[in-house]
Amino acid sequence: MLTPERTFFDGEAESLIIETSDGQLGILAGHAPIAIGLQPASVVLKVAGGKERIAAHGEGFVVVRPDKTVILCQTMEWPEEIELARVKRAIDEHEQKLKNARNDIEIGLSKATIARAFARLKVLQKK
Repeated sequence: MLTPERTFFDGEAESLIIETSDGQLGILAGHAPIAIGLQPASVVLKVAGGKERIAAHGEGFVVVRPDKTVILCQTMEWPEEIELARVKRAIDEHEQKLKNARNDIEIGLSKATIARAFARLKVLQKK
């Protein structure tokens, strides 16, 4: 799992559950090759011993090969990295910006920020 700033997770996992526009997709070793675009949501990673970790991610994509899965996203955060006050502030600010938007670019940026913020909230609630 990679972002522009860091390697978010590099290791072996038993499975991944990602949210797609068509619903949740479970990925196990040996999965058929696919590439899927991702909208802001969460990913559940099951590591050795069955321990589950959940993370919030921004826009990106996942590439699945039988031997390896790579997730590339603009942002990825573990729950302990997410500040609730900051998330709520982002929602409030961008809801107001959305109301006052003057063009499609401003609308798109505000909608993307709000979507990321709600994905982060969802991860905090599942913590």
